[in-house]
Amino acid sequence: MRKFILAVLTVILVILLGVTYVLKQFEQTASLSYSKLQAVQSTVIYDKNNRPLDELYKTVPRQNVSIDEVPDHVKMAFVATEDRRFYDHFGIDMQGIARAVFKNVITMSKAEGASTITQQLARNLYLSNDKTFKRKFDEMFLSIGLEKQFSKDQILELYMNQIYFGSGVYGIGAASQLYFNKDVSQLSVGEAALLAGLPKAPSTYSPASSTEEATKRRNVVLQLMLDQEVITQDEYNQAINERIVKPDVTFKQRNSHQAFVDYVVREAEKTYGVTAEDLYKGGYEIYTDFDPLLQESINRSVTNHVFADDTASHKVEVGIAAINPKTGGVSAIYGGRNYQTNGLNRATIGYQPGSAIKPLAVYGPALETGDYSPTTTLVDEPVDFNGYKPQNASGRYLGEIPMREAIARSVNTTAVSLLNDIGFRDSFGFMEKAGLPLTDKDRNLSLALGGTTTTFSPLQLAQGYSVFANEGKMTKPYAIKKIQMRGGEEQEPEIETEEVMSPQNADTMTSMLEDVIEKSYGTGANARSSKDAAGKTGTTQDYGDAWFVGYTDEAVISIHTGFEKQKTDEKRKKLTSGGGEDPAKLFKSIMDSW
Repeated sequence: MRKFILAVLTVILVILLGVTYVLKQFEQTASLSYSKLQAVQSTVIYDKNNRPLDELYKTVPRQNVSIDEVPDHVKMAFVATEDRRFYDHFGIDMQGIARAVFKNVITMSKAEGASTITQQLARNLYLSNDKTFKRKFDEMFLSIGLEKQFSKDQILELYMNQIYFGSGVYGIGAASQLYFNKDVSQLSVGEAALLAGLPKAPSTYSPASSTEEATKRRNVVLQLMLDQEVITQDEYNQAINERIVKPDVTFKQRNSHQAFVDYVVREAEKTYGVTAEDLYKGGYEIYTDFDPLLQESINRSVTNHVFADDTASHKVEVGIAAINPKTGGVSAIYGGRNYQTNGLNRATIGYQPGSAIKPLAVYGPALETGDYSPTTTLVDEPVDFNGYKPQNASGRYLGEIPMREAIARSVNTTAVSLLNDIGFRDSFGFMEKAGLPLTDKDRNLSLALGGTTTTFSPLQLAQGYSVFANEGKMTKPYAIKKIQMRGGEEQEPEIETEEVMSPQNADTMTSMLEDVIEKSYGTGANARSSKDAAGKTGTTQDYGDAWFVGYTDEAVISIHTGFEKQKTDEKRKKLTSGGGEDPAKLFKSIMDSW
C-alpha cells in the first residue's frame, strides 16, 4: 500500500512539474504585446550621459513592414520554403516532428529539424541557437503560446521582420532595399524566392557572396512554390530566367563614431559572449563612457589638419584612442581618415612606439627604484654598448643635464644609459604591471628608444600613460560599462586594476612630462594648449611612426600617425617629421576645441 501511495505521489509531482513548466513557457509569451515585439528592432548604445549614441544595424536600418504591404507571392515564398503547413498547424508541425524524432532519436543525433515559422520566431525572440533537446521542448511550448496569442498574419509579419538575410541585414524590408533597392511591395516572384531562400544559410546563398549559389537556391524555392501551386507555370518560367546581379553591399561609415561602435561590438563578443548576429537582432542596451564632445573634437581636428606629407596617392593615416584614466572607460576612438565600418581600426593596431615608450620602460621604473629623481644628473654623451651606439636626433650632445630636461628633450643617449643602469628586470616588470608585456626579443637596449619587436596600439599606450594620470594605478580599458541583455539581465565588466607605481612617483612623472609641452625646448611644445596637460612625443628611428600621448585629469589621448602600405609587396612610405609635429599639433587642437 505504501509503495502504491508513493507511486501516485510521484506521478502527481511529475504532472505538477510538467504543468509548471508549460505555464512558465506560456507566461513568457503572454508577457509581450504585439506592439512591444514590433518595437524590438535595434540594440541601443548609450554615451557617458546615458543618451542614445547609436542603434546597431550594419548596412540598412531595420524597417518593420506591415503584412498588408507584403504581396501574396512574397508571403507564400516563405511559407512554401520554411513551413508549408503554416496555416494548418498550431505552432508545431506533427508530421515534421515525426521525421525529426526518427532522425534525432533513432539515429541518436542532435536535436534539429521540424522547426515551423512559429518555432523559428520563438527561438529568435526567447532562446539561444543551442541544438539541445531542452531548447527544442522550450521552443515547442513557446510556439504554442505564440499561436494562442497572435494571428497567423501577425506571426508571419514578426517572423519576416526578425530573420537574418545575410550581408548584415535583418528583416525583409531592409533586405529588399539592400539587394534590390526597392520596397517589399515591388518584389517580383523571382526576387521573393531569392529572399525566401536566404534564411537557411545567409552567408552561402547571399547574392553578395555568390550569384551562382544564390541562383541555385532561388531556383529550389521556385520549384517548391510551383510544386505547392502557389505560382503558375508561366510565373515560374519568367522568374527562373531572371538574372541575379551582385549587389553593392560595401559598408560605408554611417557616422562620426563608427570605429567606437565597432569596438563595442567586438568587446561584447569577446567579454560577454554575445555574437555580432545576436547584437544586430536587437534588444540589448549597452552603456559606455563614450564622450561625444571629445569624439567630435578629435574628428574635427583631424579633418581640419593639413598633413604636409600627404600626396595624391598616399595619405598620412591617423589612429587615436582616448580613455578616462580614473575609470578605464574608453572615451573616444578614431579609426582612420577613411575608416570603413568593420574596417582597419588604427586605434587598436600595433606599431613601434618610438620614444613614447621612454616614460614606461625607462624613467618610470627608474623613479620606482628610489635612486633617481627629476634632479638626478644624467650625462648626454656618445656611448658604445658592445657595438650599439645610440645617437640623438639632433646630432648634438649636451653633457650633464638633469633627468627632467633629458625627458623634455627626449635625449636618446641618457635613456639608453639609464636602462642599462636599472636593468631589464625593473623595466620589464613595470611594463608588465602597466599591461604592456614585452618578450625576450625586446631584451636589448634599443628598448629604451622604442625599437621593440613588440608593437603597441594607441589604445594600449593610452592605457600605459593612464598610470601617470591615475596616481600610479592602471585600470584596463573597457568600452562597455554595463550591458543589459534581452531578458533584463545586466552584466558589468570585471574591473582590472594594477598598482604600478607610487602616487608620489606618478605625480613626479607627470611634472616632468608637463615640461615636454611647457618648456620651449620640449619636443612636445607644439602640443601646448589652453589646458594644462602632460605628454610625450615618439618617433621611430626610420620615421615610419610618429606619436604623441598626452593627458589631463580627465582623459589620456594617444595619437599615432604614419603611412600604410598600399600594396603588400611595397615598402612602407616614411614620414618627414616626428611626433612633435602632426601628432603634437593634433593634441593641441583637440584640447583647445574640447
